[in-house]
Amino acid sequence: MSQHQNPPAGWTWSQFKAVCADVGSWTWGTVQGVFNEKASITQIIVDAVIGMIPLVGDATAVRDLIAVIIGLSSDEEKRNSKWEWILLVVLLFALIPVFGGIVKGTGRIVVKVAKEAAVLAGAARMAHLRAGAMEVIEFLNRIGVKNAEKWLLSLRIADHTSELIGKFTHLMATLDNVLSKVRPRISSFPSLTDRLDSLRTGLAKVRDKGKEMIPAAIKEFDQQLREIQAFIRSGGETTSRVALHEVATGQRATTRVDERRLIEDGVLPVRNTRGGFSQNPAKKADAAKINKLYQHEAGYPDLMTLDANGEYNKIAAYAGKMVNRQLKDGEQVFRFFGPARVTHGVPVGEAAAGGGWWGIGPAPKTAKEWRELAAVLDSFNGDGFFVSAKVVGSKGPKAVVGTVSEQFGKILPGQYLPGGATQAFFYLDRAFSDALTKAGQAFTRGENVGKIIDTATGLEFTFHRTGWKDANGIWGYVRGPSATTTQTARVGTREQASKENKEVIIHP
Repeated sequence: MSQHQNPPAGWTWSQFKAVCADVGSWTWGTVQGVFNEKASITQIIVDAVIGMIPLVGDATAVRDLIAVIIGLSSDEEKRNSKWEWILLVVLLFALIPVFGGIVKGTGRIVVKVAKEAAVLAGAARMAHLRAGAMEVIEFLNRIGVKNAEKWLLSLRIADHTSELIGKFTHLMATLDNVLSKVRPRISSFPSLTDRLDSLRTGLAKVRDKGKEMIPAAIKEFDQQLREIQAFIRSGGETTSRVALHEVATGQRATTRVDERRLIEDGVLPVRNTRGGFSQNPAKKADAAKINKLYQHEAGYPDLMTLDANGEYNKIAAYAGKMVNRQLKDGEQVFRFFGPARVTHGVPVGEAAAGGGWWGIGPAPKTAKEWRELAAVLDSFNGDGFFVSAKVVGSKGPKAVVGTVSEQFGKILPGQYLPGGATQAFFYLDRAFSDALTKAGQAFTRGENVGKIIDTATGLEFTFHRTGWKDANGIWGYVRGPSATTTQTARVGTREQASKENKEVIIHP
């Protein structure tokens, strides 16, 4: 039956025959007779599309791609339907190696949910989006995607615009080339040549219409996905907001009732449509709202201090509940620092190793992670170095712990960082903090600085160089900076002093 000794691309004969049967019925329509020629050409068409798909055995993708293309070629109403083109964009992802198959599966669910939600409103629409979000997460978990929510929230369809347009162009050229090559062999069958010519004319219309509709469909698909993402970020039951709360409080919400109470009380960090964690209310008139999120306790830092603008800027630095708790044995904290520098022509002051703001957990591995999740604006901190510490014993510092809120650049306009990491504000003894700052300055100059222990809190501090070359002037800007304005850490050129590496114990 086939030109192959074995089925193509690792398929089984049953898969290949089934797809060919479907494609044959769509390709030839009501054309009668000449069965062998129709079957042979159908196999050539199917084989050509199989060759474009990197995932071995994805019979569904082959069948559906051809079905949508032929449907568009023969029906003007379909060519003008955004949903048909969105479906085609979803299927085109199957042509992208490695992750395209995952996006195709995700996209099918997203498009189905969006199409159904389009005729709903209010609570019914939100309920449908919730169900859709859960369905997507379940699909990703089922196929083994690690941290499904994180993967889904990082997906940006628009980032693949040029690649998808390229795949569409290649697919259309491949189909036309196949039909062009097989035409001579059926020249003695007018019914087949007429159908083939009609099909090629229709494919040309699809190709031309695609120049307009593919980019539009990509934008629409991207927007539909963002609706699902916005729902997840703002607190659907599939989200990790409860986990964020657990990190902040040090306690676990043990039941669904506990989780529901946290959501209804509004204490969980809220992620907005920008993708960031909304700042807590911080005006003097917001006292009642602030009281639900934060109350000072004796022995802990008091963050209810007004800045020069008459606002509680430390409160605004958090998103959601702010918890007074003592850091526990084994918990890790970190703080980035570095010398003064210039970023995009704006002077940025020195950032010290000693201070009140600390990240909780292991330090970020990349500048992107640090800038975006910790929401450290370029104007706050120039980077280059960080100090990490671990609590040893039961004397950990008393801290205000919560989720980092989004930050907007003012000194350096145009920068936006979403936040979402966990932070702690706590005070070290003034003398120790000053000593930590001086040790950081020495480390910046290239001196060897050993472990520093604060006996009052049980914190053991260690200094590190980041080595990052992309920490400044890059992350969070709507428009990427030029190469001439990007400032990078040049730690390798700093003076290297030869000092004895020793452990330092400082008593308050």
